[in-house]
Amino acid sequence: MKKLYSLLLTAALLCVYNNIQAQRNGKITLTVQNEQQQAIENATVELLRSKDSSLVKAAITDKTGVAYFDNLVSGTYRVRISAVSYSTKYTAPVEITAQQNEQQLGITTLTANAAATSEVTVTSRKPFIQKLTDRIVVNVENSIVSAGSSALDVLERAPGVTVDQNDAIGLRGRQGVIIMIDGKPTPMTGADLANYLRGLPSNTIERIDIITNPSARYDAAGNSGIIDIRMKKDQRMGTNGTLTMGYGQGVYPKSNAGITFNHRTQKVNLFGNYSYGYRMNLNHLILDRNFYDNNKVYTGGDLKDNYTKTPVHFHNTRLGLDIFPSKKTIIGAVVSANFNKIGRRNVNGSEVLNAQRQKTSTFQTLATNNDHADNVVANINLKHSFNTNGKELTADIDYGEYNSASLSRVATKYFN
Repeated sequence: MKKLYSLLLTAALLCVYNNIQAQRNGKITLTVQNEQQQAIENATVELLRSKDSSLVKAAITDKTGVAYFDNLVSGTYRVRISAVSYSTKYTAPVEITAQQNEQQLGITTLTANAAATSEVTVTSRKPFIQKLTDRIVVNVENSIVSAGSSALDVLERAPGVTVDQNDAIGLRGRQGVIIMIDGKPTPMTGADLANYLRGLPSNTIERIDIITNPSARYDAAGNSGIIDIRMKKDQRMGTNGTLTMGYGQGVYPKSNAGITFNHRTQKVNLFGNYSYGYRMNLNHLILDRNFYDNNKVYTGGDLKDNYTKTPVHFHNTRLGLDIFPSKKTIIGAVVSANFNKIGRRNVNGSEVLNAQRQKTSTFQTLATNNDHADNVVANINLKHSFNTNGKELTADIDYGEYNSASLSRVATKYFN
C-alpha cells in the first residue's frame, strides 16, 4: 500500500511540475536599430505588464541589436526601449497565450535625440542598467524598483538572472552562482538564501553587479557567475536614517518593513539596518486525469486536489563600522544576522476511479512542516590602496555560525 501511495504521489508531483513549466514557456524577441539601420548594442530593453506598466524583466541588446525575454507566463505586455543619445520608445501591447506563446516583434527603430543649440543642461543620472567591460550593473538606487520591493524581486527582473520554482538562482542558464554582499560570499544557499533576499528591502541596495565571467581575483567556485549586491553607505556627514514599509495584496498579503541608520565623521562611519518581512505562499492544484487503452477506450482515472499554504517570516539585521586611518586605508568590521521561520501545511486528496468511473479508493494526506534557519556572520576587513596602477591590498577574517531545524509531520488515510 505504501508503494502504491508513493507512486501516486510521485505522479502528482510530476504533473505539478509539468503544469508549472507549461505556464512559463512564453517568449518575446525584438531587434533594435538606429535610423541608419545599424544595430544598437547595449540598449536597455524592459518588459512591462500592459495593465499597470510594472517591470517584469530587463535585458540588454547584443551586438546584433537583439534582445529577448523567455519563461514568460500568459498575459499582455509592452516593451520599453532606451539607449544613450536616443529617445525612449514603447512597443504596442503584445499578448502571450498558451496557443501563441512566441512573439517576434521585429525591428524597433530609435530616433537620435535632437541637440539643443541655445542652452545645454547636463543632468547626471545613472541608467537602470549599465553594460561594462566585465559586468552588468543594475543601478537599484533611485530606480522605480527600489520602492516597496525586495532584493529577490530586483534579481528576478535583472538581465540574465533566473529564479526557479525551487528558489534556485541561476545566471544565463547556469546554476551554482555565488551571491555576495559587498564583495563577501553569503553563507546561505537555496531556500534560506531566497528568504534572506526576500527580507532585504531593495531601497537599502545601491547597485547589483552581475559578473558572468569572473576574473582571477575571484574564487574558482564562482565560475558559474557572481552576483554582488552592494549595499548603500550614506556618504553624507552626520547622522541619517530611513524608515520604509511595503505592502502587497494577492490572495494573501505580503509585507516588509525596515529601518536604516548611518553616522559618518571624517574618521569613522557607523552604519546598520534591520528589516522584517512576511508573506503567505499559496499553491492550489486540481488535476483530473483520464486513462485510455490503445483502442481509446476509457480504463480509469484519478482526481487530485492539492492545497498548500506556506507562511514565511524573516528578520535581517546588519551592523558595521568603518575606520579611516588615512585617505588610502579603511579598516572595517560588520556583523550580519538573519532568522527565518517557515511553516507549511499541505492537504492532498486523491480519488482513484475504475473503468465505470466509480470510486475505488481514496487517499487523504495532511503534511505540516516547521522550519527554522538562523545565521550569524562576522567579518573584519582591511583595504589599502596604492598610488601605482590602481593596485590595492585587501585582507579579511570571517566567522560564521549557521543553525537550522526542521520538524515534519505526515498523516495519510486510505479508504477503499
